Amino acid sequence: MTPYYQDDYVTIYHGDSREILPSCKWDVLISDPPYGISLKCDYKSRGRSKLASCKDYPDVRGDNVSFDPTWLMKYYERPMVLWGANYYADKLTNESGWLVWDKQRPEGIDQAACELAWTNVIKGVRIYRHLWHGMMRGSERGESYHPTQKPVALMKWALSLKWMPSEGVVIDPYMGSGPVLRAAKDLGRRAIGIEIEEKYCEIAAKRMSQEVLFGVA
Repeated sequence: MTPYYQDDYVTIYHGDSREILPSCKWDVLISDPPYGISLKCDYKSRGRSKLASCKDYPDVRGDNVSFDPTWLMKYYERPMVLWGANYYADKLTNESGWLVWDKQRPEGIDQAACELAWTNVIKGVRIYRHLWHGMMRGSERGESYHPTQKPVALMKWALSLKWMPSEGVVIDPYMGSGPVLRAAKDLGRRAIGIEIEEKYCEIAAKRMSQEVLFGVA
């Protein structure tokens, strides 16, 4: 396989994760796949800019069909974190550990106040509080790359929890704009990202070329 981008820490592949991931050597998986909810990403056109500054994006590829994570379960013996798993929990194993991202949004809005992640390695329910409401953010202000973008800070937190391996290669088979890869690289970890949309491979590659912030949690 020819990487779309590669440096000393990060390798990015453009293509279908089902075809590419089996050929990769990795130790930890953390990802935010399409949930299968047919999310309409024309945020500005639908009036969400009245709440917070936003823009329109193309809809997420693959989000128009229910996400089936069973193909990843063959790797169950390895640590995994899957965001949005409340939408497809019936296809996952029952686990005691879940992650909760509190977006610190105001009550009463019609958008999710929190997001959930299934995990087979982290024990108990863990909460991370980080403002993420349109352009009102606790980090990455003005850096909007993807309609379902997650904070790099969130991924650093997840990777740094005591139950997660502190070494080994991190993989994200649904890379998007690359927050998992950016988090891993900032923590001095090697990482692999796979993304089917080339425009996001390009964006992620540019993010990876920025200065490394070793040890930042």
